[in-house]
Amino acid sequence: MNQRKGNDNKFQNKTGGKGVQKFWLAVLSIYLIAFLVNSDLAWRGLEVTGQTLLKILPIILLIFGIMVLSNLFLTPERVKKHFGHEAGWKGWLYAILFGILVAGPPYALYPMLKQMKEQGLKTNYLAAFLYNRNVKIPLIPAMVYYFGWQFAIIMTILVIFFSIISGVMMEKITGE
Repeated sequence: MNQRKGNDNKFQNKTGGKGVQKFWLAVLSIYLIAFLVNSDLAWRGLEVTGQTLLKILPIILLIFGIMVLSNLFLTPERVKKHFGHEAGWKGWLYAILFGILVAGPPYALYPMLKQMKEQGLKTNYLAAFLYNRNVKIPLIPAMVYYFGWQFAIIMTILVIFFSIISGVMMEKITGE
């Protein structure tokens, strides 16, 4: 029989899951008090909460989708091959390209990047990836329209160049 000792579930928080229960109990208590004081205001609060949840649902689904895909395709061997110590110039190229091409809010990518870091992603490539998120392909036409081709090209080249410098500096500072 396989019995676990202690808390070895890596997804459970340090309070043993009780922190989430306390949070929801506090929220429920606040709503109950609000209903007792002013039921119209409490109903309005529930409406706003529901609308907010509907607005963030696509982001939550995006995060879930990214995590599922990263679990399917980002094996430790692949991460080490393309973003590890032996990646060389290809690691820089992948970090720059993926940083430019990946869309969506950066915080949606943080769980995947953390997992990749644990699987062998070097700090320099992580920094370059995050830096290159500033190059947005859909926004380049607007940049060209307002500032001209020369500015857009030079700006993009500078972001890429400084992403590499940032990555090298992060590697030196962190020692990784």
